[in-house]
Amino acid sequence: MVITEKIITKLLIAEIASRAELGVSYSRMIPSRSVHAQYYIAKGQKTLGPCSKDDLRNFLAYGSIRDSDLVKRVDEEQWRPVSTLLELHAEGQVAADGLTVKPVRRRVARYRDYNRVPYNQRGGAVLRRMILGVLFLPPFLWWAAVSLYSDHIFRRKKDENGYLLVWGRWVEALVTILIIVNAVLWWVAITYASWILGPGLHELMKGMGEVVDVVKGLFNDISMK
Repeated sequence: MVITEKIITKLLIAEIASRAELGVSYSRMIPSRSVHAQYYIAKGQKTLGPCSKDDLRNFLAYGSIRDSDLVKRVDEEQWRPVSTLLELHAEGQVAADGLTVKPVRRRVARYRDYNRVPYNQRGGAVLRRMILGVLFLPPFLWWAAVSLYSDHIFRRKKDENGYLLVWGRWVEALVTILIIVNAVLWWVAITYASWILGPGLHELMKGMGEVVDVVKGLFNDISMK
C-alpha cells in the first residue's frame, strides 16, 4: 500500500506539473496565471498544484486522490477534505458524507494523445462503423451506437488547453435517426425481395422436396437389399 501510494503521488505530481507548466515544491507554490487553476492538494508531506476543478474530477475518477484528501482554494488558508467542496457536490461528483458518487451521465476522461484513446472511443473507428452499418451491415451501426451512447467519442482536434475535443450530443440523435431509417429501409428491401422472388422461391423449395424424396427412396431400396 505504501509503494502504491508513492507511485500515485509521483504520477499526480507529474500530471499537475505538466498541466500548469510549473515546478512542484514542498510548501508554498507560485500561483498559476491560468484562470482555471484554483486549488491546491495536500498529498502526504507535499503540496501539489495549482489545478482546476476539472483536474480534481479527473483525479477522483482515476483514484489519484481520495475524498478524504485535503484541498484548499487559492484564496483560502484553511485546508478541507475534497468531499466538502460544494462545487463538486452540486454537480454530483462528491457526496457530503465523503463517498464518491458516480456521475449520472459518464465518467470524465480527457486525453491529449489520440493514440492513447481506447479504440472504441476514437472518432475515426466509430465513423467507419457507422458508414459500414448504413451501407452494408446494420450490426456495425449498432456497434457504433453502443460506443456512442456509453462513452465520449474523441476527435483528433484539440482545444486551447491541448485536450482532444469530443463529439457533440447531437451525434447521438443523428445515430438514433439513422438506426430507425436503416431498419425501415431493410424491412422494405426484404419485403420487396420476397414479393419479387416469392414464386421462384416456391418452385425452388418444391424441387428441393422432390430431391429429398428421391434420396429417401434410394436409402430405402439399399436398406431392403
